[in-house]
Amino acid sequence: MSRTQCEPREGLRFFGRISASVSHEIKNVFAVINEAAGLIEDFTLMAGRGVPLQPERLKSAANSIQGQIKRGDAIVRNMNAFAHSTDEDVREVNLVEALRLAADLTARFADMRQIRLTVGESEPASMVACPFDLTRLLHSSIVAAFDSMQPGDTLAVSVSPYGGGASFSLSVPGKDAPLKNDEPFAELARAMNARVEVDEKTGTSQLLLADKGAPA
Repeated sequence: MSRTQCEPREGLRFFGRISASVSHEIKNVFAVINEAAGLIEDFTLMAGRGVPLQPERLKSAANSIQGQIKRGDAIVRNMNAFAHSTDEDVREVNLVEALRLAADLTARFADMRQIRLTVGESEPASMVACPFDLTRLLHSSIVAAFDSMQPGDTLAVSVSPYGGGASFSLSVPGKDAPLKNDEPFAELARAMNARVEVDEKTGTSQLLLADKGAPA
């Protein structure tokens, strides 16, 4: 299989993986709403039999539904942004927003490993890139970092301008740099003009993304 045949296939697999993860999240939202709605129905049936309503329990169920609606809205917004990342092959991308989106889309993968994923303070940065491939690159680097981590660890990510491009920082407080190289996503890194560097003193991995036309 040629590279031109393989790359679209890998992109499609990534889109499918994220879509499946999002659908699981939405299903969980529906499950919690359904449970809370069932409690409210029970309360109304009990009230119909003359059992006094317990306002605090009714309020708790309503708050649960409202919370899940907000959660579901955020999930759908992220999926919408991800879907629209395929609209243009290349455009000016806000890298802080891109990192937040990638982190949000990867949060469930972190939860399954009992890892906390946080986006730290970042400096404003932007560059011309393929939005879909950038999301895929960031997701791949974050998931690769998980492989060196333990349940209960926290992965902190951030972004800042770097030499006309950008530096995405990945670190685990109190531990060594979580990402040693780009081996798990080497082909994509080369295509994106990206490389991984490690600062052993600070225990930080840097995913360096060069501006188009600049050496990686």
